[in-house]
Amino acid sequence: MKKLIIFALFVLLFVPVMRVEAKDVSCTGISSGEIVDSAGNPIQKGYDQFGYNYEAHMFNGTYDSSDRTLDGTYWGSTGDYVDDKLMMKWSDAWLANVDCNGDHKLDRGLVDGVVNGVSMGWLTNHIVGDDYTDFVKIVWVGPGGSLWGAYETIQEVYNENGGDHGLMTKVGVPGFGLNEHWTTN
Repeated sequence: MKKLIIFALFVLLFVPVMRVEAKDVSCTGISSGEIVDSAGNPIQKGYDQFGYNYEAHMFNGTYDSSDRTLDGTYWGSTGDYVDDKLMMKWSDAWLANVDCNGDHKLDRGLVDGVVNGVSMGWLTNHIVGDDYTDFVKIVWVGPGGSLWGAYETIQEVYNENGGDHGLMTKVGVPGFGLNEHWTTN
């Protein structure tokens, strides 16, 4: 009981003087109608025709639709995988759902109100193909990463009918591994 009283006194005496300072950041949200995609089309709330829901940080479509062009290719490439189902989820630091730098596009690398233009944070891909599934966790690690020069795959679970299956990659860090272990800057 004595510990509870001491804790209550601490809360009453010290908590009111503690304050959290908010950064003065003015950001534009998707509902404003002012944010556009790479082709200059306004981004709307909810899922679009390609499968993107930028407000929810999600994509649910195919490789074909992930390049925002429904033409039976993935960035001009053809193959059996083009119609594979693809679900992506990402963090705000990978691709935010706001525009804080005033360029009318969703911000990449938005951390503590500052936009650096580089997708940081994490991304997951869950692929369902004709005879396989693949789940991949990718994180930003800074310069020198083995994937696209600044990223690492920290987990991959692959299952192929009659073939490879199970945990293919697992880096020994909890969650998405976003800590000093990965970054040097």
